[in-house]
Amino acid sequence: MRVWKGFVGLAVLTLTIGGIARGVARADDTNSNGSNSNNMGNGDQSVGTDQNQTPAGEEGAPAAAPTSTTYGPLMQGLEKIGIGTPMENLGFNIHGYIEGGYLYDFTVPNDVTPAKTSPGDDIFFPGVYKNAPMLNQLSLTVERDMINLSKGQFDVGFLVQGIYGRDAFFTPSNGLLDQNKKSGTGPDDGIDLLQAYVTVGIPVGTGLTLEGGKFVSLLGYEKLDPTQNLFYTHSYGFSFGEPFTMTGALGSYSLTDPATTNSLTFTGGVIDGWNQSLRDNSGEPSGVLQAKDITGSFDFTANLLLGPEGVLPYGPADRKHIWIVPEGIITFKASDQLDATVDLLYGDAPALTQWFSAALYAQYRIDPHLNLNGRLEFYHDGKGITTGVGGTDINYGELTLGVGIIPMPDSPLLQSLTIRPEVRVDYAEYPAFDFSKYSQATAAVDVYWKF
Repeated sequence: MRVWKGFVGLAVLTLTIGGIARGVARADDTNSNGSNSNNMGNGDQSVGTDQNQTPAGEEGAPAAAPTSTTYGPLMQGLEKIGIGTPMENLGFNIHGYIEGGYLYDFTVPNDVTPAKTSPGDDIFFPGVYKNAPMLNQLSLTVERDMINLSKGQFDVGFLVQGIYGRDAFFTPSNGLLDQNKKSGTGPDDGIDLLQAYVTVGIPVGTGLTLEGGKFVSLLGYEKLDPTQNLFYTHSYGFSFGEPFTMTGALGSYSLTDPATTNSLTFTGGVIDGWNQSLRDNSGEPSGVLQAKDITGSFDFTANLLLGPEGVLPYGPADRKHIWIVPEGIITFKASDQLDATVDLLYGDAPALTQWFSAALYAQYRIDPHLNLNGRLEFYHDGKGITTGVGGTDINYGELTLGVGIIPMPDSPLLQSLTIRPEVRVDYAEYPAFDFSKYSQATAAVDVYWKF
């Protein structure tokens, strides 16, 4: 009963707000596209758009039809030697990014537990490591976009993305490059095949897209790709309340023309489960559904993940019960400068725990060189299972403030170079931080560049 009460309550709230948002947006004759010059991701990104300067989230879920691609410095360099343009004409793209940073903990400056012993500071990426510069991610992606689908032709594409760095210690899925993650030994910097999937485009209506393989999670406003987030550090909901990756098969169809500003797209499929690949911790498939409504003034995404799971990061095995995780994400584009997003996530593992995340994000773009970012979050961890702390119900809160500095927005080579200093204050109702503190104050900065 508690499963359905939680699900129905969240579903009614998010669908009601989304319906109001869509109605208001349709009443707006101007229907501004509210484009974002930096990092205001709001869901999964269409294949082939990783280099766009207005990211809509992380690649990984299929799109009904391709969008225009802005090629990065790597492809521009290949163009100069006569290789890039023929590749682009065939739909191929090679791109990547590099991110590194530093985090200082004012509360407990030195680690009292090994950095790889989570939860540690209860901040993933990079919170379990402090007071040392680190390479978080070096990513390289090779892909082919389905350029013929928009022409009404059958097409096939693919995407392969690998990462190296400190984050790759945490990201590997079950059975795939996860030896270091499982043992907790080995080098701090790891390697991970983050995504590897094939897409098939069928020219039915606006275009039906099928996808099979490993891809980033459809859930979450924040993404594993650091260039699509507002902050260096992550929310509790992202770190503990949802999977990082999924392996399985998806289908996606848009009810509106993908070439227009507005679109309504449905995605659904079957996956192995939370962060599962070559092994399945439950032996049973899970299901995932997504409805995404882009209106220009409001963007609304509803996600639903359900199925038996083997284990949360720190909980006992539970292979018999259906876990259910509904989520609603609403982004309001108040103006060309201001965006605000609410992300509501609820999770229920009937024999283990329930968890809930409510996060509010805001970004104000002062000019092409500078934006101001904020995040306010509440996270409830039933029995302390998702974070692995305490064995009792724990409520967490965090406030993160930061800026995004883009030194050379007009440079063809360095327009994506971004510096993100931030300050963050966390609070818990249990001494969760370094296993001794009720609160924690940190300062961090990272730098990323897309190529």
